[in-house]
Parts: sequence; structure tokens; C-alpha cells
Amino acid sequence: MDFSTIIGLIIGLVLVFFGMSEEGTFMPPATFFNLKGLATVLGGTFAATLINYPLKNVIGLLKVSLQVFLNKGGVVPMDIINELAQYSEQARKQGISSLEKITDNIENNYLQMGLENAMLERDSKKLENFLDNELNSMQDRHTNGQEIFYNMGSYAPAFGLLGTVMGLILMMTGQATASSAASYAQGAQDSMSTLLKGMGLALVTTFYGVLLANLLFIPIAGKLKARSDEEIYGLKIIKAGILSIHSKEHPMIMREKLLTFVDKDTRKAARDAEF
Repeated sequence: MDFSTIIGLIIGLVLVFFGMSEEGTFMPPATFFNLKGLATVLGGTFAATLINYPLKNVIGLLKVSLQVFLNKGGVVPMDIINELAQYSEQARKQGISSLEKITDNIENNYLQMGLENAMLERDSKKLENFLDNELNSMQDRHTNGQEIFYNMGSYAPAFGLLGTVMGLILMMTGQATASSAASYAQGAQDSMSTLLKGMGLALVTTFYGVLLANLLFIPIAGKLKARSDEEIYGLKIIKAGILSIHSKEHPMIMREKLLTFVDKDTRKAARDAEF
């Protein structure tokens, strides 16, 4: 589980709940709970998403959103560098075809496919194009999920504002009808009271839209982007390692090249560990 996502969501909800509550209590007034307003925001956001994207992409949102709460553990740079160094050493001593025996046991699909193609492809440029295509294809798939949530984050406040406008229209037209049937003095007082109450109810939909956009949809998109960037970063290390193995570079040279991907302190610790 990704505890940072869960903790952040809990803290956000608790603080919003505290801000909604009346003084001296921790219970928000019933005004903040409006099923029609919530249905307008969620229903409108979902409908706009369906219009904007293919059905299969929208259905896949649940699976994509679950990744935000699950910490699968991406590629650890030093672990993959050490693993690639072992493969490089084996390829140098026994030939690159000897890696065929271990490819089935490799968990990372990109690394597995890359090594299999490195054994089959003699042209390093074609191998690099294959690795780039796989990387770009993965990045495009990730970007699609992020884009949907970013757009949902823009739809939600818009439908919140739409719900507020709808509520104000209904409130004003209803108030005009009620005022015409009441006495002037009593009608003015009742009118103001009803107007303020109705305005508060109308603004609830804007509240829902802003809350969902800034505490759910946009943060989910940001977390997906961070996860994607982390994964792509690890795959770039793998790509550089596979190309080095294919070009029969010395394992020490390859290792030094891959260490440029990590920060200075990690690089120093890795070099010290060798001696």
C-alpha cells in the first residue's frame, strides 16, 4: 500500500471536515450534504469524460486509480545496475546467446524483451529503435490515464458552477412567486431568509466540484505522473545497459556509464563498495 496517498487523503478530508464544522462542534451542518448537488457534479463529470474518451479508457479508470493506492515498488536503480552488470559479465565470458537460459526468470518485461531482441538483432540501431518504441508506447499509455484525471479535475468545478447557477435560477424564480403572495413587511423578511438559505444550498455544488477536483482527481493524476516518471527513469537505465551489452562493452565501462543515472552520493557509495 502507498501510505503517503492514504495519509494525504485522510488529512485532507479531516481538515475539510473541520473547516465545515460549526464552532464548538466537529459536526458540519446538514447544508453541506446535498445529494442533488453531488449527483450533478459527479454525474456531469462522468458524462463529460464518457463523451471525451472511448468507453474502454473510461472503464479502465478503476484499474488505473487503484495504482495510486498500491505501491508495487518500481525499478531500484542500483539493483538494476548490479543485475545488468552480471548479465554483461556473463555475455562477455560466454557470449550474449548464453543469456537465453536466464531470460525466462527475469521479472521485468522490458528487460526480458530487450535481452531477447539483443540476442536476435545484430544491428544496434534497430535494437535501439525497438527499445525506444517500447518505451514510448508505455509512456503514451501512462499519459492517457493521467490526462483523463486531469480533465476530470477541470470538469468537476465547471459542473459545480453549473449546479450553483441552476440552484440560483430555481431559488430566484421560486422566491419571486412566493413574494407576490405575501404582505410587504413579512414578505421582505421571509424573502431575505429564504434567499440566504437557498444561496447557501446553491453554492454547495461549487464546493463539491472544487473539493473533488483538488483533493481527488488532480492529485491522482499527479501521483500517476510521478509513478510513470519513476518507471520510465528505471527503464532508461535498462535500455542503456542492454545497448552496452549488445555492443560488447566491458562490464566496468558499462557500470560507470549506468552510474551516471544515479545521484552523486549513491554513485560514490557504489564505487566504495567495490573496494
